[in-house]
Amino acid sequence: MKVNKLLIGGLIIGIGAIMFLNAKIGSKTDTKQATSFTNSANTNNIVAPKAVSTGSIAPDFTLTTLDKESFRMSDKKGKTVILFGMAGWCATCIPEGRALTALKREYADKGVEIIGVAFTQGDNDDFLKEYKKIGGIDIPLALDTDNVAQKYNLTRLETTYIINKEGKIVYKDEQSTDEKTYKEELDKIL
Repeated sequence: MKVNKLLIGGLIIGIGAIMFLNAKIGSKTDTKQATSFTNSANTNNIVAPKAVSTGSIAPDFTLTTLDKESFRMSDKKGKTVILFGMAGWCATCIPEGRALTALKREYADKGVEIIGVAFTQGDNDDFLKEYKKIGGIDIPLALDTDNVAQKYNLTRLETTYIINKEGKIVYKDEQSTDEKTYKEELDKIL
């Protein structure tokens, strides 16, 4: 019982320290490098998004990944896409990132592509690189430079969308998702 309380206390202190460092580092980060939901919501040319839910056509976006690859949603017709809303400082996102890494290996030859989108204030390339390194994660990651958070109504970390080969959203959750659940959902549509 005491061990559990100590572990929970340590976790809370650790998350608080990460958030504090995130705020300190994020406030010094170039705004072109650290795009956030708050910043993107203030853009004058953005129209309020339509409801994005299961059955909706996935909104288009174009992002550049950490590996300098372009990821454009409208180019993914004929493929299944998993969109993972996360943050480079999010410790609880790591297990889901690992599950997605395993899925990437297993389902790549079946036309499944994955993109992790860091959409919170203070996210930057350094956080994403550290997230990949510490977490042992090997999926494409990108900063939200095209208002993905607004287009997909991303307000919670660990929000996931699965988009089928026709470009329709067939699955959405706003919680940590394990590999087994992903496999079940993918196997329904592949």
